[in-house]
Amino acid sequence: MKTLKTILAIALLAMNQLSFAQGFFELNYGTDGNEFLYYTFENSSGGYISLGGQQEEYGPHPVSPLIIEIGENGLFLNENSISKTDTSYSYRYGFEKANGNYLLFGTLTDSVSAHYRDVSYVCEMTPGLELVWEKMHPLPEPYIHHTLINYLMDADSNTIIQGKADSSLYVYNDLLFTMVIDKNGNRLDFNFYGGWKDYGVYNDMLFNHDSTAIEFFGNYVRPIAYSNDWIEMNLNLEITQFISTIDEDHDILDPVSVQTMGTDRFAMANVAIMEPGAYLDLYVKIMDTNFVTLKDTLILYPERTSLTGQNGLGFIDPENIWIPTFEDNTTNFMGTEVFRFHLFDSNLHLKAMKEYGGDTRYWFYNMLVTSDGGCLLTGVVPDYEGSLSTNGYLIKVMHGDILTHAEETPFENDKDVMVFPNPFSTEIRVQTTRKGLVFNLADIAGRKILSREIDNIPDQTLTTDILGRGTYFYSIQYENRIIQSGKLIKK
Repeated sequence: MKTLKTILAIALLAMNQLSFAQGFFELNYGTDGNEFLYYTFENSSGGYISLGGQQEEYGPHPVSPLIIEIGENGLFLNENSISKTDTSYSYRYGFEKANGNYLLFGTLTDSVSAHYRDVSYVCEMTPGLELVWEKMHPLPEPYIHHTLINYLMDADSNTIIQGKADSSLYVYNDLLFTMVIDKNGNRLDFNFYGGWKDYGVYNDMLFNHDSTAIEFFGNYVRPIAYSNDWIEMNLNLEITQFISTIDEDHDILDPVSVQTMGTDRFAMANVAIMEPGAYLDLYVKIMDTNFVTLKDTLILYPERTSLTGQNGLGFIDPENIWIPTFEDNTTNFMGTEVFRFHLFDSNLHLKAMKEYGGDTRYWFYNMLVTSDGGCLLTGVVPDYEGSLSTNGYLIKVMHGDILTHAEETPFENDKDVMVFPNPFSTEIRVQTTRKGLVFNLADIAGRKILSREIDNIPDQTLTTDILGRGTYFYSIQYENRIIQSGKLIKK
């Protein structure tokens, strides 16, 4: 992607910033150390608050929580990082309170105690990012390490948190727990569920259609070792129902993301293994409240695929369902990758998809569907290829950015036609939502050996078993002009 690098004097901050289309922006937040951003929410001033952590360098060094304020067009406005002696902690998520302050949640680890004991951490900050108060809540013995996975807000402005706990940093009990934190940071309730294991890292939760129960979706295991995709709890956080699987045909692998669609159905996205040994692919479906599948869509890609850790599926208008995906490899892998934005309608027809990236590795923790209908991703990119240190990374796109033809946008590496695999063997696949395209393939001497209209939207397969091994060049033609081209290898 095109980036404009600006050096700021504040805290030796280096930032890449890009702003083209109305509402679009890209921000790369980094210092000389290691930075990561987990979660972003909107504030009442029309901008964004992004949360995470930072340390002097990657490795066994204390982590300080990081909070940055961003304007509506991606302009960096403010930041704060509070360090504590002999502790490491970071923010995992948060939101704006009714009083205009920010309520933030995370975990804090005491690095001088036995086994590096964890506590849940809650604090309130002013809009100027000044600390008002902070509170800490340890887990009951013997559980000393825990992970906060997801949260909901109830009608009383309390925060219901789902997590899992371990008895040491090196023993993975994965014990499911819930807790309730009020708006002043006090812990009102805490429940362990004996024998229930939470194997997922990125599960999801929501209220049912009339807010009389809480529903959990993900990888849960009962004492008799059956995997459960769905658990229901009443408002006292007691398990009332569960289903061992809500899909007999596909494994429900995390990340899992769910959102209600009215009172009688919900949409769910997750990654799925369709065949033994296959890569992870994007699987989306609409189900009724009895878990009967009404619509489903599977999108296959040549690489491992992942959703964002939280809120991988989201919408304000169900005719514009956002689902971004990225490659399921950590940012320290050598090479580069692309990530994709998908727009579906309420019947899961793919309206548009577009690739971005191609210049580095990416990892995304959270998606936010913004109040103006856009889609904002929060995550990290490596400092340099293969680096263990990362920079915080944000990118926001609008509907128009995805619906506009790639050759008409100002983005250098975006694509709305996907051609794979490369190398290929007996077939080439072309994925696109665009109509009126022609795919051409030429040999190394420039002789055209294949020309085909792309009429099977959104996924067309071209048979190539008669082609010999070697190098070929493809071009995508639209209204007598070439809009995309590249090199393919026949193995």
